[in-house]
This record gives sequence, structure tokens and C-alpha cells, in this order.
Amino acid sequence: MTRTNAVAAVLLALALVATPAAAAVGQGATTAAAESTSLQTTDVTQQSVDTSSTAGPCEYPLTLRDASGTQVEITGEPERVVTLGPASAQTMWEFDAQDKVVGVTQFAAYLDGATAKANVSGAGRARISVERVVAQQPDVVLAENVTSPETVSKLRDAGITVYYFNNSESIDDVYKKVATTGRVVGECDAAIESVRSMREEMAIVENATAGEEPRDFLYALFGYTAGENTFINSGLEAAGGNNLAIGVVEFPPNGYAPINPETVANLSVDWIVYPGTPAAIPQNAAWNQTTAVQDGNVVAVDRNHISQPAPRVVLAVRSLTKTWYPDAYAAANESLRGSVQVNADVYASVDDETTTTSGDDDTDATTSSTGDGDATTTTATDETTTEPVGEDGSPGFGPVALLAAAALVVGALARRD
Repeated sequence: MTRTNAVAAVLLALALVATPAAAAVGQGATTAAAESTSLQTTDVTQQSVDTSSTAGPCEYPLTLRDASGTQVEITGEPERVVTLGPASAQTMWEFDAQDKVVGVTQFAAYLDGATAKANVSGAGRARISVERVVAQQPDVVLAENVTSPETVSKLRDAGITVYYFNNSESIDDVYKKVATTGRVVGECDAAIESVRSMREEMAIVENATAGEEPRDFLYALFGYTAGENTFINSGLEAAGGNNLAIGVVEFPPNGYAPINPETVANLSVDWIVYPGTPAAIPQNAAWNQTTAVQDGNVVAVDRNHISQPAPRVVLAVRSLTKTWYPDAYAAANESLRGSVQVNADVYASVDDETTTTSGDDDTDATTSSTGDGDATTTTATDETTTEPVGEDGSPGFGPVALLAAAALVVGALARRD
């Protein structure tokens, strides 16, 4: 298995353990999915906002160039939307536009009401069923960057309009993605509010961490870790962390790489951060003997927040800052909540990602359309952390994730939206 596929396997494993009720999507079953937490929309400027500069993006017809270089033409506000990943689904829910969504993947099961939507997941737990997507007669499909090009091509060949997102490498990229989603689905006002709220949360975090001693940490991701060029690391560093893996682990362009026990043993790891499930932390002496484990500085963040480039990622950042700097965060929150000045024109920063065009199409391809969970700190004596990983000392995927790894062998891609 190549490194790229191995990374995809790990990310897919994370996706599967992140949504235990995923299989119930579209089946009308009662699920035990985690309670979702929406961002609280607040007036971050306490003054009227001139929206004249933001009205244009949701006027139609609209043509946007997506990550594949395709000029995606949207001739009217979409009324039927299919999301091919939980990040896009989460974004639609944050827009309060879930009524437009007619299809989701099984990984969106944690969202309130998602189980009532059509399940467009295919075989192998990581694939998309083109037939199920087409059956929903969507006006537009939101395809995450992990969606296979083959799937996108098949959907376009079937006459379906698909917008294919760029990879998110930072929190700023997530802002752009949220704003772009608003354009694509006709929810520009909601996108403006979402981005403003996200920026407020990050401004409070940045104020709280200013001048504080950074927390030396490792991010445990089933034997892998996140580095530069990832929105996860961007958020963890914004929360006040110093990622010890950067500079000692060789990261590929996608920003995720294995971290071996020898490397861990040679680092002074004061904190371990992991996405929800203790199985993300490898079970070996190197990890178990870190200062973080010995002192109980092992922190869980909501996996559906930290792992998805969508509005709620800032909630994971916020929760970690509250854990690391509780007093500083409380002071910053009290003084700044509701009064942070942010750029109201959220579309001013997305032109480098999506190009609005009119008239003749100058590209090779065109497609058109008509239509609060806080971090949890566990201690070395907690039941959830004394047995944190897989049974054989290998990356702690667990039974479900082993199925995911098998799916990778036949070409399935991870869910990292």
C-alpha cells in the first residue's frame, strides 16, 4: 500500500469511528449519533453591516471554477442538494438549509435529522453510489476533495451538476469553503453569518492565547499525526499548541504522516490531543510513557468538529483553548464576545478559489444546474485511557476501521472533507 493510500486508510478509519450510527442514515432507524452542537450566531460588529458588496455572489446565473478546473454553471438557486461528505452536510445544517438537502453520506448521521435523508453511500463504506445520487435528482452535488475523480466524472456524465471543493489546508481555507458553499447553494446571507461567527470564535481564541506559553503536544491519529498544510494543525496551533511533530516528522504534501514510537520516545510530549476515541492513541510504551499520559494530560476533542473543514471546527479549537488556558479564555470571552470587529465581506477573500464569470466559457469543461462540545481531559487512571488502543499494538482502528482499511485496498478513499 502506498503512503497516500495508507494515509487515506487512517483518515477513513477516523471517519468510521467518528459516526457510530452512520449505517442508519436513510433507513429511518433510531440512532445513537452524538448530539450536534451548532455555532451560536452573534452580532460580532454591533453595528449595521453593509451587505451590498455581498449580494452579488447569490445572484444567478453564476459560474464558478472548482478545484478540478471545471466551470460550474448554476443558472438558478438550487432547491435539491446532495452532499458527498459530512463537512458539506454540516455546513448546510449550520446554514439552517438542511431542508434543501435530499441526500447525505452515512458519515453525516450525527447531524439532527440526517437519518431522514437518502443515504447515497455505496459499497465498501467509503464509496458513493452514483445511482443513489442520480435518483435524488439534485440541482447540485457538493463533492468534498476526497471524492474520487471517477465518481465526479460519472455524475457529470449523468447530467448532474457537481461542485468539487479544494483541499482545506488551514482555518482560513475553511472560511473560504463555507463562503463558497453559500454561493453554490444560494445561502449567501447564512454563509456570511457563519463565517463571521467563526471569525469571532477565532478572534477570542487568539486574544486568549496571546502571550501565553504554548502547549507542546502531539496529535494522535491512529499511528499517524497531522502536520503543516492541514486545517487540523492550523486549528490546534491557533488554540495555543506547539506541534512537536513538525520538524521531526517528514510530512508529504497532504500533511498527514506516520509517527513511529522512536520519534515519540525522543520527544517531551506534555499533551496528547486525539479525536474523540481513545483508540486513536497507539498502545505502546513510547506513547504510554510520555509525560502527557503520566500526568493525565490527554485531551479528547469532538471528532466531528476537529476532523471536518466546516463551521464547527472552531468549536474544537475553542474547547482546546478553554482546556489549556481556562482563565485567559474566560477573560477574553467576557471582554470580546459580541464586540469583535471582523470583515463583513466574506466573499472578498474567496476570489482566488472560485472565479465568477459571465459570457463565454474559456475552460475545457463546463457543467450547469437549473435549479458545543468541549474538550475532555482524561487522566492516566481513567478507564478510557488506560486501554487506549488496538489489541495488538497496531494503530487502534478497531473492528469497524479494519473494514475501512480493507475497503482502501480496493480503492475507497477516506472521509476527510
